Amino acid sequence: MQRMLAIYLTIILAFTSFFGLAGEKYDVYENIRYGKAERDLVTIYVPKSAYQNKSNGCVLYIHGGSWTGGEKEDMAPHCKKVAMQGYITATMSYSLYSDDKFGEVTAFTMIDEIDKCIDAIKKFSDEKKLNINKMATSGYSAGGHLSMLYSYSMPEKSSIELAFTANRVGPSDMSKDVWGSYSLAQMLAGVEITDEMIKSGEADKIAASVSPVAYVNKNTIPSLFCYAGNDPLVQKGNRKSMEKVFKESGSEYKYVFFPLSGHGLLLDPVSEMQYYYYLFGYCREYFGY
Repeated sequence: MQRMLAIYLTIILAFTSFFGLAGEKYDVYENIRYGKAERDLVTIYVPKSAYQNKSNGCVLYIHGGSWTGGEKEDMAPHCKKVAMQGYITATMSYSLYSDDKFGEVTAFTMIDEIDKCIDAIKKFSDEKKLNINKMATSGYSAGGHLSMLYSYSMPEKSSIELAFTANRVGPSDMSKDVWGSYSLAQMLAGVEITDEMIKSGEADKIAASVSPVAYVNKNTIPSLFCYAGNDPLVQKGNRKSMEKVFKESGSEYKYVFFPLSGHGLLLDPVSEMQYYYYLFGYCREYFGY
């Protein structure tokens, strides 16, 4: 029965995607430079209706790849899907971590690039007279982590008001309790964690500095996030931490669980539809159209 339901819903999604192709047309502005680093590029998708709107919202997508790989084009399908619903979208690349250059590129480097990218989108908006006055960040896996870390730790820096954030299987808690060691926190913070730092509690502070959950409070922007039941990479401690901090803070959030899926979120068509139902609901509510 579950298999037949999954097949049936997959067919529905296929038809939905097909008819979406008949949705709103959009222009694509490729490889706009937003910073001096080699990978500091963003591609922006502008629906035809956006040129006539008095104001617009934009969803900025951030790709995954374990902070060491991936390309902005990985998020193009999401950009197109949302653009066809009438919302401006963008997908950015960013500097990547390398073991050979430990500490040169960190999570803080990456979220600073997100901030610069939003500045470039603001400049683009002004040039095209698009009046983008609301921004949402979104990301997958490592990109989801960076999207949340930026949106929760430094929302006041954004040159466009952050309206909400929507993320998929994003690592949220870099603590030893969740990951079993400090290796990921060490990598993202660019700090070599010693036994003495572990004993003194400094290691926990370093892990918290690159953990989105550490920055969630009552003023945190509305958040949509999803996690998978059979994800070998981003395991359940991350989703438990997210639910815990949002329930404690009282901030607005929507959580979608993909019970059958692994990291790629491929086996739960009902959950996929629910995720996009919430995403477009957030767009309507917080972008205002």
